[in-house]
Amino acid sequence: MSKVFETNALKGKFLASGMKKRLSELSKYGVKEADLTAMEQDADKAITMIQEVDRMRAETSRKLEEANAQLNSLRERANVYRKLIKANYLPDQWEKFGLMDKR
Repeated sequence: MSKVFETNALKGKFLASGMKKRLSELSKYGVKEADLTAMEQDADKAITMIQEVDRMRAETSRKLEEANAQLNSLRERANVYRKLIKANYLPDQWEKFGLMDKR
C-alpha cells in the first residue's frame, strides 16, 4: 500500500480516536460518538480496500508476466517459420504464406 494512502487513512483513524477521548469537550460543537466511530470504520475499510487493490495489482502483474512470456514464445516460433519461408521462397510468394514482410 502506498505510504500516502496509509498515512491519510491512519491520520483519520487517529483523529477520530483522539476526539473520542475528548468527546465531552467536543459535544458542544455537535461532534457525536457515532460519527467518530463511523470515521474509524471508514479508515479501516479504506485500508482493507487498498490491501485488496494491492493483491489485485500483484495478480495482474503476475498475469501480465505470463502473457508476455506467451507472446515471446509465439514471436520466437514465428521467427523460425518466417526465416524458413524467406529462405525457401521468393519475396513475391511470401504473402500467400501469411508473411507480410517486404524484405
